[in-house]
Amino acid sequence: MKQIIFIICLLVVSGFIQAQEAVSNDTASDIAARFLAVNTLVSNFVQEKHMTLLTEPIISKGKFAFSKDPAQIRWEYTEPFQNGFLLIGTKTFRLEKGSKIPVSTTLARNIATQMMLWLSFDLEELSKTYEIDYFDGGVTLAPKNKLTSLEKVTAWFSIKNPQTLEKIRLDEPGGDFTQITFENPQINTVLDKDLFK
Repeated sequence: MKQIIFIICLLVVSGFIQAQEAVSNDTASDIAARFLAVNTLVSNFVQEKHMTLLTEPIISKGKFAFSKDPAQIRWEYTEPFQNGFLLIGTKTFRLEKGSKIPVSTTLARNIATQMMLWLSFDLEELSKTYEIDYFDGGVTLAPKNKLTSLEKVTAWFSIKNPQTLEKIRLDEPGGDFTQITFENPQINTVLDKDLFK
């Protein structure tokens, strides 16, 4: 469960960030400015977990909502099972079959910090943890700490709306990877307060 939450966190939050051509610092600043203008975001997603031991990926679906001020995130799987997590400021909760269970571990706090960092796309702070390669259409992030469970994170910006991600891929050592495709993103809409209760 902890690894899943860590991956999800990087997914969503990385969720504002592949391509193969290097881009200029001006472009990097443009990317940061685009995401700075995102105050709320709601989207559906399809997650595919590809494992070298399996011939078919494990597919799950869900939705997430993000609010910058106040800082809140709801990441929820709806198929084939119901669970997820909720971040409200510095408080973290597990979502299980309609129940909200408080989580008070260091890992949970670290996840919340990472998610806020990604959603704000703070290039200076991100560069402390990741080697960042920009390219036309996205970003590749390689963790500086080689002991992490991730080898790299690649994210593609949506062509229709460059303030959101089209998909994100998290590669693990050994060949396993998780890919999340975002569907029907809505930016800066008024969110239902019940999403974060």
